[in-house]
Amino acid sequence: MSTTRRSAPVAARDPAPAPSRELAEPEAAAEQAAAPARLPVLEYALLALAAVLVTTLAFVFFFFDISLAQLQTYGYIGLFLVSLISAASIVLPMPGAAAITGAGALLDPILGIPVPLLVGLVAGLAEALGEFTGYAAGYGGSALFRERSFYPRVKGWMERRGLLTMFLLSSVPNPLVDVAGVAAGAVKMPVSRFFAGVLSGKIFKNIYLASGGLAAAELVRHFLG
Repeated sequence: MSTTRRSAPVAARDPAPAPSRELAEPEAAAEQAAAPARLPVLEYALLALAAVLVTTLAFVFFFFDISLAQLQTYGYIGLFLVSLISAASIVLPMPGAAAITGAGALLDPILGIPVPLLVGLVAGLAEALGEFTGYAAGYGGSALFRERSFYPRVKGWMERRGLLTMFLLSSVPNPLVDVAGVAAGAVKMPVSRFFAGVLSGKIFKNIYLASGGLAAAELVRHFLG
């Protein structure tokens, strides 16, 4: 009589469990929390400095009722102040282009440096600093210009070609440069790129404006003898 042996069922071996996603996520969060926070300290410091400087000069300009003619009597210092306040005034119309053109006709060269170049450098630096008011407004979430129909298009330019856009809009007198400054702050464009685009465009613009003023003055002197 043969007996049949029944083999015990062999338990199926489960594959090694994969690491749980729920366990991995807390570990990643813990690593991020342990990493030192990187704050754009330099950017905030530059914005704060520009805001304080521009606010102070604007207060002096309007409180003491200083006229454009009075500022121009101080030569390149007056030109710097006029250009700075004109660029910082986002809403109020200021005579920035007129001051630069007039400076090219009225100011004198220093150390043999041509007047248009000096005017371009001095006024360009002042205007580039003044444009930080718009950048700071956009960086802080201001709704300035957002309701205007052209704002989305300008903001799109800033997102795609921010440096080039700031240079082109800064190189010709136009009101869109203020809109671009607000949009640059809204998209968190790096301060260094914003300043480089504005500064190069403003210097270029002011050199040819001052050259035009100088040429016009020379032409008038020629005809008047």
